Amino acid sequence: MAERAFIVATLISCGVPARDSADVTQAVVLGAWKAIEAGRYRPDPAANARQVLRWWLRGVAWRQATHYLESAYVRYEVLHHEPLGFLRQVVGLNLEAQLQARAEMEALLALWQMPLWAREVLALAALGHEGTEIASVLHLHRGTAVSRLRRARKLLARMHKRKGGR
Repeated sequence: MAERAFIVATLISCGVPARDSADVTQAVVLGAWKAIEAGRYRPDPAANARQVLRWWLRGVAWRQATHYLESAYVRYEVLHHEPLGFLRQVVGLNLEAQLQARAEMEALLALWQMPLWAREVLALAALGHEGTEIASVLHLHRGTAVSRLRRARKLLARMHKRKGGR
């Protein structure tokens, strides 16, 4: 225990908070004691005994600090009446965004269930093409392209209504 201040200084330099240094110091002393009893501390008799002990305790303290800082029980909870107030950014989608995403997903699923010809004309119409341009891209007569577009829109509206269209 004569080296307690040295151990505490080593722990704090390793990142152990001062509030927890007493607990980790106890673990260091206990670990060192067990290591000495097990015969793992074998200093050179010719060297300065205190300096060798300090270097060895520094290694024990460093290992204990590492284990302590990586353990789950170091994490602690802060109780606050508005914990989300600590956050610097939004943590998830708001309810409106979730509802909009769900509606868009349902629309995409309905579109995917449509026949290929209907998807083609609706996709081209969504890109801003009109009947003549759709006919040109799909190599159809203008009347056929306009008719397919009208039928595809009706089919999409019917599918949307059947799903409980919102």
